[in-house]
Amino acid sequence: AVRCELGQDESGEASEGGKSKLSSMFARGSGDDGDAAKQSLEMLIKPYWSPMGASRFLELVRAGYYDGVALNRVVPGFLMQFGISKDVDLRRRYQGATIADDDAAEGRDSIRRTLGQSASIFKPGFLSFAGSGADSRTTEIFVVMPDTPQAQLDYFGTNSWETPFGYLSGPSDLDLLSKIKAYGDMPPWGEGPESSRIYQDDGYEYLAENFPELDYISKCYVVDEQTELAGDEL
Repeated sequence: AVRCELGQDESGEASEGGKSKLSSMFARGSGDDGDAAKQSLEMLIKPYWSPMGASRFLELVRAGYYDGVALNRVVPGFLMQFGISKDVDLRRRYQGATIADDDAAEGRDSIRRTLGQSASIFKPGFLSFAGSGADSRTTEIFVVMPDTPQAQLDYFGTNSWETPFGYLSGPSDLDLLSKIKAYGDMPPWGEGPESSRIYQDDGYEYLAENFPELDYISKCYVVDEQTELAGDEL
C-alpha cells in the first residue's frame, strides 16, 4: 500500500515477496495545509499483472527515486502523472534506462481473472507506466483519475507500454486524487508543467517558480511485502 502523510520522513523495512505495501507522503508545495496535506494513499502492487513494470517500480522506490517527486501532470477525469525525480543524479541515471514492455495479452488475462472477463483492464485508481512508444518505459507513472469516461478507460491499455501493475487500495484514495492540485495537461494539450523542462537540472526551480501550488510525494518506501496469490481479489 502507499501511505501519504504530511511530515513523515522515515522509511520502512521490507522483506522480499510479491504483494507490496508502499508508503509515501504529499507535501503542499507552498508549505500550507492544502487539500492534499495530511492525507494518505495506499498502492497495492500486482506483479503478475505486469512483472517487469512492477519490478522497475519497486526498484525505483527502494532507490529513493520518488522521494520529493512532483505530481506534475494532474488532469481531472483523465490521469495523474509523476516520476521525474527531484534528485538530479537519479534523474540522469534512469532517464534513458528503458525496460521492455510486458506481455499485454498475458496481463489482460490476469486482470480479467480478477475483475471479470468483460471488464476494462483499467479502472480509476489503477497505476501504469507512461511511455512514448514500444519498450520506452523508464520512471514516469500515471494513475487513472476518478470520473474518467468509460471510453477513455477502454482506450487505456491500447498502447503496448500501458499495462497496470497495481492500484490504489485505500477506502478514500480516489477522493484524495480529486483534491490534488490540478494545473492541467502538459503542453500542447494544456498549460501545466512541461515534462521536458522538468528533466533539466533546474527543473524543480522551474516548478517552484511557475507552479507554486503543485503537490509532491515527499517520501515513498516499501513498508510490507508478502507472497501474492494470483487469485487475490480487489
